[in-house]
Amino acid sequence: MRLRAARALIGGSFVGPVVLEIAAGRITRIRPATGDESVDHDVVDGVVTAGMLDLQVNGSFGVDVAAADEAGWRTLLAGLAARGVTGIEPTVITAPLPDTVAALERVGRAKERFADEPVARVLGAHLEGPFLSPARKGAHRADLMLAPAREHLDTLLERPAARAALRTVTLAPELPGALEAVHRLAGEGYVVAVGHSDATAAQVHAAGDAGATMTTHVFNAQRPLKPREPGVPGAVLSDDRFFVGTIIDGQHLDPSVVSLVLASAARRTVGVTDAIVTAGLETDRWCDFGGQPVANDAHGLGRRRDGTIAGAGIVLDEGVRRMIAAGLDPAAVLSACTENAARSLGRTDIGHVAEGAAADLVQWDADWHPSQVWIGGRALSVTAR
Repeated sequence: MRLRAARALIGGSFVGPVVLEIAAGRITRIRPATGDESVDHDVVDGVVTAGMLDLQVNGSFGVDVAAADEAGWRTLLAGLAARGVTGIEPTVITAPLPDTVAALERVGRAKERFADEPVARVLGAHLEGPFLSPARKGAHRADLMLAPAREHLDTLLERPAARAALRTVTLAPELPGALEAVHRLAGEGYVVAVGHSDATAAQVHAAGDAGATMTTHVFNAQRPLKPREPGVPGAVLSDDRFFVGTIIDGQHLDPSVVSLVLASAARRTVGVTDAIVTAGLETDRWCDFGGQPVANDAHGLGRRRDGTIAGAGIVLDEGVRRMIAAGLDPAAVLSACTENAARSLGRTDIGHVAEGAAADLVQWDADWHPSQVWIGGRALSVTAR
């Protein structure tokens, strides 16, 4: 297939016109367009980007990743793909450790089951809990939290299927045994993220020394930035070793704060949703999430019955539109959801419009809605507006 794009997001900037040559599911060549070549698809208006990667997805469309069956996974992965999200890290929140291990194994089975289908790719599980700070628990259950002691990591990793499914672990680096856990997990190839943490900046930098490279939803559920104690946000924004996960629903963070993150962290900024089971559903439809009910409010924000924020009730394409509508640079926002996200996982084969990368692509219209999506070069039907 040959695809000509008036503009394409390559290396953090819109360039073009270009022609993408695609074979066997990959981009084999990128060259300047002359205008007289024969192509199979011509993007005259709008832009082409790599498919988005959402590294914090607890669920969507009524499906909770921690308990999804095969039909649920199909609903989730197909629905996200139709919205331009071509890869996700299913996120498992705080639960009893045996339940967590079982959830990881289910993620692993889903990764294998849907690997060759034109749906969002399962990139590996993101474990957000139980190694979190009760002082910064957010919507997590403090009574189920644990210190990242060796015996708890052993339980988590002793089953091969769970070990293979895991990709990212969020933890609070100030907890007893946390730095040893960071060193062990990073040494075994996992991404370690600082999150749900009351750590000082010095403790965050120590986690970076031990191998942590990611931040989970900066500014949310963490010691705040203050003039004489930078806290978690100040530490990760000023430390080039950290990618900075940033919720872009316009509710967890004001868009002006997202703009500050982009100005500070630049291409270390990773746009995520923290989407939960209610994402893509109507307001006031109650669902179970982490053993407690949750529903979207009028702004697309998932809340517990007491008003506690539980996560985002939107899909990532809506987050992109909200940030662009607020005046943020489209190339920077879309890079945060594609190239930056891929680099945070150490991957160049997805999330990039580049030779050799998977032909997971999105065509965006003038209003920043996906109008065409390809996964491995296969065209999908997109979700109607």
